Amino acid sequence: MADTPAPAEQPKPTNLLHYLVVYPSLLLALGGSMPTVLREVKAWRLGVRSQQLDLAREQARLWERNLPCIQEQGTWEIDGPHGIVVRVTLCRTGDTLLRYHVGSWEPIYRWMALPVEKVKKPSTTPP
Repeated sequence: MADTPAPAEQPKPTNLLHYLVVYPSLLLALGGSMPTVLREVKAWRLGVRSQQLDLAREQARLWERNLPCIQEQGTWEIDGPHGIVVRVTLCRTGDTLLRYHVGSWEPIYRWMALPVEKVKKPSTTPP
């Protein structure tokens, strides 16, 4: 029989350093990266870059909140230089829909939310 070399022994984590430092550090590093991984997955599912995820969520929220406004409210159209056309729809909620395009380009839709701090709340105390 030919002499076959013995399989190399795998190192065993019997050192106390492995149990107290290395493995907890590895778990913390993996656990700390989970929010970033989840954010990237959500952005990928929506088809946007992760930097634009908050903007995409805000636009979706504004579309849902103001969808009836598009049929009810009037639209103003502004013709700008170089064939730019801007259409503005103001909703009762204070939000504004901007639709703009140049020539035969597909229109771009953007909701502009009314800043909450700009809304005057009625006073609750009698004059």
